Amino acid sequence: MPTCLFALQTPASKHHGLTAQQAGRAGSADKQNAPQAIDYAEAASGDYADQLVSLTGVLVSQVKDAGSSTIILRSDEHLVYGYLSEAAPVPNYSAGSLMRVSGFCRLVPGAGTRPAHFSYLEMRSPADATLIAGPSWYTVQHMLYLILGAAMIGLIFIVRAAFLKWQAVNQSAWIDRSMLVARERSRILEMIGANRPLDESLGEVCRAVEGLLPGTVCRHSLETCGGSPAQAEPDDPKGPAVKTLFEVALADDEANVHGSMVVLSSGNPRSLPADREEIFKLMSELASMALRQWLLYRGLLHHSTHDPLTDLPNRRLCESRLAEAIEEAEAKGGQLAVIYIDINRFKFVNDKYGHKAGDLYLQQISTRLRAQLRSVDTLARIGGDEFVVIAPFPEAFDRAYALTVRLEKCFELPFKLDGEVVHGSASFGFARYPEHGTTAEELTRHADHAMYIAKHEARLSEEEHALAIITPNELELALIRGRFRLAYQPQFSAEGRLTGMEALLRLDDPVLGIITPDAFISVAEKHPVIIDIGAWTLRTAIQDAIRWGLREGPMIPIAINVSVRQLDEPGFADSVMAVLQEFKFPPERLEIELIERSLMFSGDKVTMQLNQLREIGVRISLDDFGTEQSCLSLLHKLPIDTIKLDRSFIRAMDGEPGVLPIIQAIVSMAHSLGKRVVAEAIEHVGVVPTLMKMGKMDFQGFLLSRPVPADEVPTYIQKWRYGIAMPAEFNTASRPARRRT
Repeated sequence: MPTCLFALQTPASKHHGLTAQQAGRAGSADKQNAPQAIDYAEAASGDYADQLVSLTGVLVSQVKDAGSSTIILRSDEHLVYGYLSEAAPVPNYSAGSLMRVSGFCRLVPGAGTRPAHFSYLEMRSPADATLIAGPSWYTVQHMLYLILGAAMIGLIFIVRAAFLKWQAVNQSAWIDRSMLVARERSRILEMIGANRPLDESLGEVCRAVEGLLPGTVCRHSLETCGGSPAQAEPDDPKGPAVKTLFEVALADDEANVHGSMVVLSSGNPRSLPADREEIFKLMSELASMALRQWLLYRGLLHHSTHDPLTDLPNRRLCESRLAEAIEEAEAKGGQLAVIYIDINRFKFVNDKYGHKAGDLYLQQISTRLRAQLRSVDTLARIGGDEFVVIAPFPEAFDRAYALTVRLEKCFELPFKLDGEVVHGSASFGFARYPEHGTTAEELTRHADHAMYIAKHEARLSEEEHALAIITPNELELALIRGRFRLAYQPQFSAEGRLTGMEALLRLDDPVLGIITPDAFISVAEKHPVIIDIGAWTLRTAIQDAIRWGLREGPMIPIAINVSVRQLDEPGFADSVMAVLQEFKFPPERLEIELIERSLMFSGDKVTMQLNQLREIGVRISLDDFGTEQSCLSLLHKLPIDTIKLDRSFIRAMDGEPGVLPIIQAIVSMAHSLGKRVVAEAIEHVGVVPTLMKMGKMDFQGFLLSRPVPADEVPTYIQKWRYGIAMPAEFNTASRPARRRT
């Protein structure tokens, strides 16, 4: 590429190479002529050799040394050099600036026949370099930089977009995987909550693991929970080796092992999904949860069908087994014996030697009776001192009488009760299928009647009260003559604060004295008189509460007991609301107390009436909770506010540690459902520390106060409302001592 060099020099040397005469003429011309603007082609033609000219171009660079300065321009796509030989430097200009440079056009002579060519411009002073315009950002170089930068940014965006897409795909897959795991977990938890058989629940856990981890095989085995052990398939010698990926033992809270679960694989474990460890952990948690739920359900089921003191079938299971025995006898043409057993003088033993001795007495009796029975026979405890034997006899029925004789001999030897010797006896009633009846009701009624006849003929000692049977007519007469009374037993929090009062019905008989409901309520519930007794109880309890000032102030609800017969009445809820409106008593200060058995046999009509009462604010309490199985599934559907632990649980705490997990489960379940818990039958402080550890609850029992007759309540009500001093076992904060009733 041709170049041109502008040379700048001092006046003394700027005409170097000319004669003195030429230099003089040139100097004279310098003073008289202005630079002529030309382009690069004109400069290179040689027509302007040694003439004062100017060229315009874009500054490429500047070079400076001790005595000269050089400017390099790009003009018409050619490099042009401007040279200044002078101590004063040319000012610094930015590369890319548009400049005009003036000077003498110098040519380099050609060699031989080659013509001279343009070399440079010899500048005279720094002023010959003139700035026309600053550098433009729209130069080719800058454009190249911009394009390169845009390309890099685009590449970054493309890489970023690809990464985000990959990340989104992975996140979507992870979300789908998580949702799949969550669905499997929810499905299995629903099965566990439905109390399905343990073997079936564990099978579903294994199937879920095999579905989430393709290529694996899950096996479970049960040792003591009623399932058949699952044997692992033997390795095929021709196939790939089977490896154990994960194994967990199925143990309860007491470290008793009930089985195991194992996950096997014949492939490379690294080919399994990355979340396999989480799946194994989930499998272990679900399996342990299924085991604990099954054990808890089995314990609740056993307790709901067995007497906690003697571990014998209770009345509910007895009725079920009797119905099954009748069906079997009818189908096979066999015979069946029903024997009622009533322990004589049990109340005397209980009162004289205490409840502990009375419990031991019943346990020894049940042990002796059970030893005389066959495996096909059933011995059940259906009441406090009543037992029933169901004995099928498909062959000769004469054996039934021999069985009765053996049962009677169980009372010949004395009983040793915690250092005391007691001589016991019992009354027996006998019924035979089909001679005495073809239904369970007919057989039990006949056996019960025979037992009462035997008791009457036994002529018990004077220490035992004579047997008194109260008829429905006598109950109606007692209601007309105003012989029913109410007693009130308070309920306290662990801090001693009064939280409620339960109205307890009493019958003031002129001969027998004060009679508790145990002696007449079962008769009343089978007769319409229970409706009138219940109405009297409701009105009297509300009037008492108003008289004591419980219609206002701190919330102290009055609880009244309601029977199944009352709930079956279509207008029961309306009658309760009418009484509340009549006395202007706040509905939320009334509590309807039901026994669990009434809910077990309740229908939609009962549920509707309970909901109707609950909607206006009346509180609903469930008494004797834990004795029936069905209410476990109905509890969350019914408007229950308070759960009262069955007194059999409380009394069993002293000698039966196995009942504690059941009580804890009931308390935890009640708290999770937002229910109030009341522990009744608190008769001594021994059970209090254990109950306190189970969670918040209120307490009711002889330890805190016996039932107080209504006319004596004003003496205690203010002290109760102020609060009582609780025993130290309640582990409450210190507070001023108050007298306990």
